[in-house]
Amino acid sequence: MKAKKNVFFLLLLSLMLVLSACSGGNSSTPTNGNTNAGSGDGEEVAGQEGGELVYVVPSDAPTLDPHGMNDTATTNVTTQLFDRLTAYEADGTVIPSLAESWEAVDETTWEFKLRDDVKFHDGTDFTADAVKMTIERIIDPEFASPRAVVLNMITEVVVVDDYTVQFKTEKPFAPLPAHLAHNAGSIIAPSAIEEENNGGKKVDENPVGTGPFVFGSWNRGAEIVLNKNENYWNGAPALDSVKFVVNAEQSTRVAQLEAGEAHVIQVGASDVARVEGLESAGIELTRVRGTRMDYLGFNMEKEPFNIKEVRQAISMAINKNDIVDGILDGQGVPAVGPLAPTVVGNYQDLEPLGYDVEAAKALLAEAGFEDGFETTLFVNEGSKERADIALLAQDQLSKIGIKVNIETIEWGAFLEKTGAGEHELFILGWTTVTADADYGLYALFHSSAFGAPGNRSFYANDRVDELLDLARSETEQSKRDEAYKEISEILVDEAPMVYLQHPDFIYGTNGANGLFVDFSGTPYFHGVKLN
Repeated sequence: MKAKKNVFFLLLLSLMLVLSACSGGNSSTPTNGNTNAGSGDGEEVAGQEGGELVYVVPSDAPTLDPHGMNDTATTNVTTQLFDRLTAYEADGTVIPSLAESWEAVDETTWEFKLRDDVKFHDGTDFTADAVKMTIERIIDPEFASPRAVVLNMITEVVVVDDYTVQFKTEKPFAPLPAHLAHNAGSIIAPSAIEEENNGGKKVDENPVGTGPFVFGSWNRGAEIVLNKNENYWNGAPALDSVKFVVNAEQSTRVAQLEAGEAHVIQVGASDVARVEGLESAGIELTRVRGTRMDYLGFNMEKEPFNIKEVRQAISMAINKNDIVDGILDGQGVPAVGPLAPTVVGNYQDLEPLGYDVEAAKALLAEAGFEDGFETTLFVNEGSKERADIALLAQDQLSKIGIKVNIETIEWGAFLEKTGAGEHELFILGWTTVTADADYGLYALFHSSAFGAPGNRSFYANDRVDELLDLARSETEQSKRDEAYKEISEILVDEAPMVYLQHPDFIYGTNGANGLFVDFSGTPYFHGVKLN
């Protein structure tokens, strides 16, 4: 067993996990901006104490329950309210957070030593019992969390003592520490879970965590206010509060940043040049080459998208370079497959379905649609880039005889409709938050993840399922890479979606310093100060 454990830890190294944190003796605290007052480099941040930071966002969070929805808007808010056992450094390295250290006891058992100085927002102690209650909640099939896929490899949570917890998995699962750093691993106060279970307020209305900010108020559809956690275990934030203000108009968000009405916005790629021109006025840009893949998805349970040749034809009729060079103004790279080059286990030497209008017409004719057909494309409001991509797709697909009607939908309703399979075509993105191929592929393409968990294409392939399950339990990274290579080749051929591009994450700040954005594009406000 000792030799096998050595192989196991070599895999952890290849996944950018910090072995010193896994030795059982490390009690260090995070040094980056995602959990303390640093900016990612450990330097003191200039600015003043206090004040309210205004973050203008394109859409409201559908829920404040970190287990309730698998979307960016939810993550961006709940990340400030809840901590996780582990966290990510800027380079993707997994570091301690609520857990001081961890180790693989054997191939199917992980043991985590917890901090003993942490309290929830309600004043109760953070203990192993809270970890057990939280993890059992998210993996409970009856609760049916859309995020269960992140942690459903856990079969049992064992409380060893107040500050030691073990996770049992059915098969070896090397990336578990990285998965626990995902927002799905947010630890919820037992009091909030018990109140929900007893028929009281749901966690959505009562989000009690251990994070640097405490829930203040929520005017649904308009704004969310989070207040400073004075007793935060890793040092109270400098800010008094953070206000998430909803504005669906991208150009207006940029104008608000320029006018100083917004301290932070995520800048759309098409607006980067405009914001760069404002840098002399004190506006700064933060760029992150991330792990995201944007795509045009098919509902494979609806005709004619159950026909491979139709999906291939659509893939070949859309020019990805027009998206990256035109709509995104070069802020990203065209996708050859589902995984970004920054993801561990990615295979970039794929033979993509290249842009070829005549070949696309021939494929449509072969599928019995020589005269084309009419369809509807769902796009969520709040993103100029996605709206522009929809228009480009509409134009380019018309050249092969497909008439595309575009329907713009509010974010929460968009997620509900595509999760329920009410769509034909849709534009969405998927960020590999763990930086490991398992998360980048399993939720999107495993047949067990239909709908809200991620597989909104309703794609099912026995061989892909088999390979995804194999790669989850394999302890040799080279064998995992082989499995992901074959999966990627199958997915390019079967085209359950059009893999469009891997965009950069770009944030603009005005009057604020110390913003940390991780490789998944999530902003952290604990280390921010206002000028």
